[in-house]
Amino acid sequence: MPSQFLVNRKDLSQTQLSEAPASTPSAGEVLLKVDKFALTANNITYGVAGDMIGYWQFFPADGAWGKIPVWGIGTVAASEHPEIQPGAQYYGYFPMATELLVKPEKISGRGFTDASAHRAELPVVYNSYSLMTPENGFDPDFFNHYMLYRPLFTTSFVLDDYFADKAFFGADTVILGSASSKTAFGMAFMLKQRPGIKIVGLTSAQNVEFVSGLNLYDDVVTYDNVSSLTLSDSVYVDMAGNRQVLSAVHHHLKDQLKNSCGVGITHWSSRQDASVDELPGPKPEMFFAPTQIIKRHEELGAEVYQQRISDATASFLAAVDDWVNIEVHSFADVSNVYQTVLSGASPNVGYILAPQ
Repeated sequence: MPSQFLVNRKDLSQTQLSEAPASTPSAGEVLLKVDKFALTANNITYGVAGDMIGYWQFFPADGAWGKIPVWGIGTVAASEHPEIQPGAQYYGYFPMATELLVKPEKISGRGFTDASAHRAELPVVYNSYSLMTPENGFDPDFFNHYMLYRPLFTTSFVLDDYFADKAFFGADTVILGSASSKTAFGMAFMLKQRPGIKIVGLTSAQNVEFVSGLNLYDDVVTYDNVSSLTLSDSVYVDMAGNRQVLSAVHHHLKDQLKNSCGVGITHWSSRQDASVDELPGPKPEMFFAPTQIIKRHEELGAEVYQQRISDATASFLAAVDDWVNIEVHSFADVSNVYQTVLSGASPNVGYILAPQ
């Protein structure tokens, strides 16, 4: 029987691993068996923002339960679509489950878009599935890396591009919260290539050694020492959503904080601790990567922009194994891995779950 991992939408610590109804494709549909997927703090953000942004709608569940989306790889197990062949592998958005039924459209040699009715109003970037062939830019030696880093580093790249596009709002310092997170040090990797920009990492005391060892940050500051930040024109990129730290940054920098950008909300338990409406400086705003991607597609063309992301990703993947070890676990262990990530996994480990 197929299985699925469900999360209580109101309390992310409550989970269940259960059987799921078997799916049979109808005309025009395809059944994908989930080979493996990555589980990161980014997926916790999907759960926290599930109702705000619509993440629960991708893979609906019953009652109070939800399926947190993950980035993974699936193989076509059965196809009722003449253009999709059994055995083909696709990279894209999956539930934490052993299978997914999709309805492919806009099919090309690069992949397809899922046209299932419940996903029609959701961002197309999350509905696209890429054919995993060497001709399509997928190296088999890096399949685990693509799942683990590609969505995170794409956000890193687009964040760097967004701030450069805005001339860093006149600031010369970029402060990255949760500096040990993969999205944060991916952005630092990109910022390092921009002369004149100082990169500051905010992190917990236990992660200082890891963050300093990356050699990507010009300065590393602990959360309890925000008052030591240099008073210069700065932007803050909040990767974790810890409102106590957010408040400290705003109260310390005040008007010298030129932009406050929220990306992640993995520190879900601290979200009630401060009101963003009462903070000095600019009002914090959530960053939504697809908005910048669409803007750049219109300005540069999708092919040019995606090639830029692809080239930068290749450079990042060539370096990242020096910093992070990838662990592969069976799907039976998904509850334990999930709880580890929910509570804050070690930054030097990346988790892959393999249902098959």
